[in-house]
Amino acid sequence: MKRTLLTLAAVFLVGCGDKSPGIQDSGTPGTGDDASATGDGSPTDDGGDVSLAGDSAFPFDTAPGMPLDVPAGQWTWVDFPDSTCDEGSPTGIAVSPGDAGKLLIFFEGGGACWDALTCFGLNTAVHGPFGQAQWAAQAATITTSSILDRTLAGNPFAGYGLVFVPYCTGDLHAGNNVATYDVAGQATPYHHQGAANVAAYLARIAPTWANATDVVISGSSAGGFGALMNYEPIRAHFPSAKMIMIDDSGPPLAGTSIPASERMAWYAQWHVGDLIDPQCADCKDDVSHLPAAVAAKYPNDRMALLSSLQDQTIRTYFMLTADGMQAALQSLKTDQLDPLPNFHTFFVSGQTHTMLGNPGSFMVGGTSLLSWLGQMASGDAAWMSVGP
Repeated sequence: MKRTLLTLAAVFLVGCGDKSPGIQDSGTPGTGDDASATGDGSPTDDGGDVSLAGDSAFPFDTAPGMPLDVPAGQWTWVDFPDSTCDEGSPTGIAVSPGDAGKLLIFFEGGGACWDALTCFGLNTAVHGPFGQAQWAAQAATITTSSILDRTLAGNPFAGYGLVFVPYCTGDLHAGNNVATYDVAGQATPYHHQGAANVAAYLARIAPTWANATDVVISGSSAGGFGALMNYEPIRAHFPSAKMIMIDDSGPPLAGTSIPASERMAWYAQWHVGDLIDPQCADCKDDVSHLPAAVAAKYPNDRMALLSSLQDQTIRTYFMLTADGMQAALQSLKTDQLDPLPNFHTFFVSGQTHTMLGNPGSFMVGGTSLLSWLGQMASGDAAWMSVGP
């Protein structure tokens, strides 16, 4: 019975609230009163102690490649033959050049899977292929009214170079393994290689923005987890830039708030430890320690978690009641995030899932999400946590 509930929860994660397979729709925004956290976390040009690509502890890092050659003023799909979706087809990224000194990378959401039933029976994660044709079919939806919309009024990242990272590996962009699942008696491979894909992309993204002064790592839902989990290896490619991280609706809840069986599957089937262990030795037992580990290493970088208090998608995925989700989220904030002067939260009432697909519609206690993100990116000392 427990296993059935877990897999049904994962089905809900894939299907609930999607604006598209790219950026998920936010629904009706919540409202609330301001709440403050200590410290201004003002960033500087010094990114902290980082390792350049090639000297990293991450086994999937690749040597630098050629800069991306794409025209300005439009979105361009770029194939990466050394990347892969779940079924083995190559994927890539979509790129829209902007200010040569500023870069925003966005990770797509779309569920997760970890065995034959979830990956092939219930299809609890979006599948490949994702290439030029899929991007062309979805680009207008993905880039309208979202954080990737250059025409969105008040978007603090409108002038940035933009990179969209699709999701087709079922592993929160964090895997480094080809798992083999028994599907109707036949051994079937599944490429959980999200982190390996990110490394391949970075080998060309970093040379393209070699002189970046401002870098934003962001993502929604599964992509929010991906932004957090991939932060340190990405950070290593931009050692001199001011860098921020925006995790939209991918809360790394503490302890058993994420079922132990699921966390164990992340390590066994995805080999997520290849990505997380070098950053956080005790995260296998409690992934909520990851924000503190990363934020402490890079104290001049600003980081944020966006969430509704009773996020229906996340709470169903982790088999929590509405009250249980709210308690787990508040515990994460109080115990792990509030003590960090450079990590703040934007929480709204209700049960909506994701905000970056429609950031212009969220306001808390008179503070709009777009203005709050602008404070975060600009280094405004008044930037602080807000919520009901």
